[in-house]
Amino acid sequence: MTSSRIIRKISKEEFDEIIRRYRNNILVSPDALFRLSAGQRKVFKEESLINILTKENPRLVGLQENERYAAFFRRNDGFIRIIFTIENKKSLIIITFVITDYLPVIKNGKLAEKFECERKRRILL
Repeated sequence: MTSSRIIRKISKEEFDEIIRRYRNNILVSPDALFRLSAGQRKVFKEESLINILTKENPRLVGLQENERYAAFFRRNDGFIRIIFTIENKKSLIIITFVITDYLPVIKNGKLAEKFECERKRRILL
């Protein structure tokens, strides 16, 4: 089983090109909203996830080992990590999202060691 560890940083230009190419064909997987409580479902709807992905500037975008993309967007209480994939070069599918309180550290285009992520986490808090 492949991991969700980031193996390569994606440039802003590459991310913008992906969004431009699939802007009119973005889908949200039913699994993305499955585990939410009723209160969370009022905040996180399909359209809100699509708007974050298409209208906000990510702080970081990376390609995961499992060949899915992870885009991190700043929030008041940390970051939202939106996981998405390109299916059959026809559509962009939002697989899931996670609220996290830190941004991974990328060095030389790859994820740095975990302790560096934890150190970054303390700086952000």
